[in-house]
Amino acid sequence: MTNHKEALFAKFLDYLHSEQPLPEYLGEPPESANSFDPYQMVAEWTALRHEVKQQGKLLRSSQDVLVQALEVTRADKEQLQIRLEESQKQAWGQFEQQQEKLLKDLLGILDALDQACTYWQEEIEALSATSKPKLATQKSFWEKLGQWFTGKESHSIVSEKSLTSSDLSEILTSNQQGVELIRRSLLELLRQRRVVPIPAQGKPFDSQTMYAVGRESRTDVTDNTVIQEVVRGYLWGDRILREAQVIVAAQGTLD
Repeated sequence: MTNHKEALFAKFLDYLHSEQPLPEYLGEPPESANSFDPYQMVAEWTALRHEVKQQGKLLRSSQDVLVQALEVTRADKEQLQIRLEESQKQAWGQFEQQQEKLLKDLLGILDALDQACTYWQEEIEALSATSKPKLATQKSFWEKLGQWFTGKESHSIVSEKSLTSSDLSEILTSNQQGVELIRRSLLELLRQRRVVPIPAQGKPFDSQTMYAVGRESRTDVTDNTVIQEVVRGYLWGDRILREAQVIVAAQGTLD
């Protein structure tokens, strides 16, 4: 095998020492040329080969460093994405808590408006049933109303003698309509926020959306039916914003 390589190398040297005609495309031969040293060429080729190997090693090392840097960057990106998602979830959770508290505060205002509407309705019905409903209470109320407008305790712009049944009915109806208008506006505002009442009156008791505050023995309705809505419940989208507090019917005698 060694002899074969030596023979090939010898032929190569003979070829290099031989004078070969120049190809036409090279043009005129140069006036002067350095003498050819095949051993120097082999040495330079060996050095070049060594340099190529060294550059290859450096290239592979650089590639390894780049791959590691990319892995670190990818891991950092994933961690950053996770922290960003957690931060967004936390911020959204805090926003929902604040919004839920605000909506519950608005429900308190709505409860007060419901009670006011019920009060005015009862007053109107009482006024229709008798010519002088709840005389002492009405006198005190209207006198206080006059004192509030005038700022005087000794004079009242409204008194029992100056108000007829028709006047009282008109005032009560006007007050009821005003409160009802505010109540409906608030209900519409809540509806736009996906807050809607939970149907309870006359419905079967649902432990998921209702809380029974009492039971009443009834024979005219089905057992476990809601017969009174003490506090109205509300849904917020698919969540329960506030349970309905109800009284349910019970068959038979309660102990």
